[in-house]
Amino acid sequence: MFNYSRGSEWRQWDLHLHTASSYDYKYKGDDSDQLLVDSLRANDISAVAVTDHFIIDEVRINNLRHLAPDIVFFPGVELRTDKGASNGNLHMILIFPDDTDIHTLSADFNSIMLRNKAKSGDSPQTIYWIFEHIVDFAKSNHGLISIHAGKKTSGIDDVITNALEVNQAIKADIAQDVDFFEIGKISDIADYHKFVFKEIEEKPLILCSDCHDPKNYTRKEKLWIKADLTFEGLQQAVLQPNERVFVGDMPPSLDRVGKNKQCYIDTICVSRKSEPVNSLETWFDFRLPINIGLTTVIGNKGSGKSALSDIIGLFANCKSMNKASFLNSDRFRKLPKNYAADYEGNLIWEDGQVDPVTNLSSSRTDITAEYAQYLPQKYIEDVCNDLGSGFKDEINRVIFSYVDTTEKGTAGDLVELISQKSGSIISQISRLNLDLQSVNKRIIQLEDKKTKKYQLTQQNSLEKCQERLSRHDKNKPKSVDKPTDNIDPEYETKIQEFDDQIKNIEKQIERKTSDLTAINSSVDEMATLISKIDSAQKGIVSLNSELSDAATKFGLDSLIISADFETPRKMLDKRKEALESQKNELKEKLDSSDNAKSTSLYFQYAKLNADKKALVSTADSKEKAYQKYQEDLKEWERLRQQIIGDINTPDTLEYYTNEVKYIKSQLDTDYEKRLQERVDITRQIFVLKHQISDIYSSIYKPVESELKKLIGDMEDDNIEFVSELSLKNNEIGSELLSLIGKNYTGIFYGVTESAAKMASFIKQTDFNSWDSVMAFINNVMQVITEDIDVSSSKVKNKEDFYEKLWGLEYIDAQYSLRMGGRTLDELSPGERGIVLLIFYLALSKDDIPLIIDQPEDNLDNQSVYNKLVKCILEAKKKRQVIIVTHNPNIAVACDSEEIVYCSINKKTNSITYESGSIEDPRMRNHVIDVLEGTMPAFDLRRRKYNTGIINRG
Repeated sequence: MFNYSRGSEWRQWDLHLHTASSYDYKYKGDDSDQLLVDSLRANDISAVAVTDHFIIDEVRINNLRHLAPDIVFFPGVELRTDKGASNGNLHMILIFPDDTDIHTLSADFNSIMLRNKAKSGDSPQTIYWIFEHIVDFAKSNHGLISIHAGKKTSGIDDVITNALEVNQAIKADIAQDVDFFEIGKISDIADYHKFVFKEIEEKPLILCSDCHDPKNYTRKEKLWIKADLTFEGLQQAVLQPNERVFVGDMPPSLDRVGKNKQCYIDTICVSRKSEPVNSLETWFDFRLPINIGLTTVIGNKGSGKSALSDIIGLFANCKSMNKASFLNSDRFRKLPKNYAADYEGNLIWEDGQVDPVTNLSSSRTDITAEYAQYLPQKYIEDVCNDLGSGFKDEINRVIFSYVDTTEKGTAGDLVELISQKSGSIISQISRLNLDLQSVNKRIIQLEDKKTKKYQLTQQNSLEKCQERLSRHDKNKPKSVDKPTDNIDPEYETKIQEFDDQIKNIEKQIERKTSDLTAINSSVDEMATLISKIDSAQKGIVSLNSELSDAATKFGLDSLIISADFETPRKMLDKRKEALESQKNELKEKLDSSDNAKSTSLYFQYAKLNADKKALVSTADSKEKAYQKYQEDLKEWERLRQQIIGDINTPDTLEYYTNEVKYIKSQLDTDYEKRLQERVDITRQIFVLKHQISDIYSSIYKPVESELKKLIGDMEDDNIEFVSELSLKNNEIGSELLSLIGKNYTGIFYGVTESAAKMASFIKQTDFNSWDSVMAFINNVMQVITEDIDVSSSKVKNKEDFYEKLWGLEYIDAQYSLRMGGRTLDELSPGERGIVLLIFYLALSKDDIPLIIDQPEDNLDNQSVYNKLVKCILEAKKKRQVIIVTHNPNIAVACDSEEIVYCSINKKTNSITYESGSIEDPRMRNHVIDVLEGTMPAFDLRRRKYNTGIINRG
């Protein structure tokens, strides 16, 4: 009546229980067995070890089996040993196989143990046995041994002093022959793990009822064992106590499933359609139950393993079905037969949900929600061979799941979270880049001034201006004396009036020209200020919109939380309008065009000069000569002042004098100052980028800690996160070289040579170190510093060149996932696969089923055992896992709860699936035949290992 096709499952057991056959039983009425059975059922007990004192009662055990065929009864016995102290003898429990010949076992016990080996056997109060005799009888009858331990009376820790410290040899010797420690309290579990199991091999810790009264069946705690209700199942619990034994209200996995039934597949169903196109073959017809833990799918090549994983992936709406190895257009869906179209099926879930029937030929291109994660072989291969976004996206997704929800804010993924947390830093970097651009422009100006050509030009220009002034001075108009004879007073008066008016107009033109220049500058400044105010006002509008949302969200007064922004915009507008009016008036006053109005000063100036000229034309020759001299002298002085100029007017004596003086006394100081300013700005950018790197570290810390906790040290192949600054733009070398001429002698001479030189600079740079980055910049800057005179010819666009080199855009904060100290691109595809599987198996917080098709491909057995097994064991604690495999480590070392054996009848193309636990002899034989290469092959290897033929010496 027992069906174990779903594999090992958690059930409640009681491995120490008495019946009325025990001398000290509380109730011995004729209905004691029925009362006991009723109590067991009421407490959901599935398996019991009948361990009466000093007797194996064949009749009693058979009666119990008859009364409760739904409960498995293991024959057993409780005995006293000669190991003991003042507080009592050590008690031992023997448990024998449920299929043993109980008649023979009972007879042997009576003959050997009672009549032959018992000591002081006259009374139940005094009888005991030699410890070794009990062990011999148990082993000779294939039994398991349990002893009282911890805080349970008559236990090993009562006998041996310094309870829970097993440094004494006697306890270690006893433990060698023991399979179970039966503890007295649940607190003993922590103590045993803390003290005892550091000294001896770990054993299952069990807490049983030790019931002596069927009317009062009680347990301090429930004992759960994950196994078939067979002796083989019990033996598996001995081998893997942590995996298969739990003391407490409910095993975590059962509790998890109970709360998330919709995330666990109960059954997979596939059958042929009623009217198939290919009616001569029946590929599939099965209803396969799936365990809540780990299900491993095994079988020979071509037996239908990947077919099963593909089918589950299809039914569970998995996005990776485009990588399916069986349900694709080259195999089961291949035209013209398209066998897949003849078959359909669905999934039934633990919560009772029955999915709609799906045809095996159907394809979904609009998948939005997956009900399981499926990793086909090709999917793993493609992701691991491509280090682009696919691999990193999978890693980032898992990392993001470990970020505390209180830290995520509005971020939907890891990239958004990093952007969100580093936003203010990025703004600071942007502002620094603007400062850097300004400094670079000034540096370029100073570098131009440092060239010999520029300095020689300035010196020559100064000398030419000096020569020009000297020659101009030599051409001063010859003096003409003012005539003194025949003076016409009226003429003189009018001439003087014209001169005064002309001088006045000249002063007005000079003054108003200066005013117009100042007004133009003010108008431009105001326009810039008004533009900035407009931009700020837009920001305030946007901010107030966000504040309004925040007020609603946080229950605040929206009027109080709004941002006010007082600006002089109206005042500026009014003043700008007034200046524009003044500007227009001045432009009209200074209009020198042919169409100028009479109000124009230039119009008036020209008219006065014309009127004066007309007056002078009426004078005698001496007066005309004098007036011409005055006009020539005035023009000469104007031209002389024009040659002298000022320091702000190019191509003048004062300008070149000041420039030559600056070159000699101040240029080098200013240049060094600007260079240092640029270094300081770039260093600030570097420091800010490191702050972003620190943000990465804080984000990855939780998942890194979890990784360490889950899988611990993996010899030399630890997986770790390294958050640091690194080269983001691998093309920066070629981008910089594209701005450099290669036909100039120097550091970057020649196309091939310059590329090699740049590559060497990049290769030797640690972009996480400021000193190293600065060394890289200085190396590249040799193209400038090695010969400043031709630097502008070598680098045609210095602004772009400096922005690329000094702005550090090619450096970025990012994490590096490493294994054994090597980065991902240094790992083999198989090693990358290990990293990816670790994230899926051990770290992923997804609770939907995980299906993986042959994850061990490209991995050696040592890697599978040391790394993959740990991760699978962790994964099945959190979610349902289905793995197609041909590696025994996955099926056996991971203690697979369910084995699915695939086979194919190639004559009829019929694929069948047989399921059960590893303790099921049928399934165990399949595992040995398929994964170990048959029992003879396995035995041969085992014998060779044991005799030292391999690894001798």
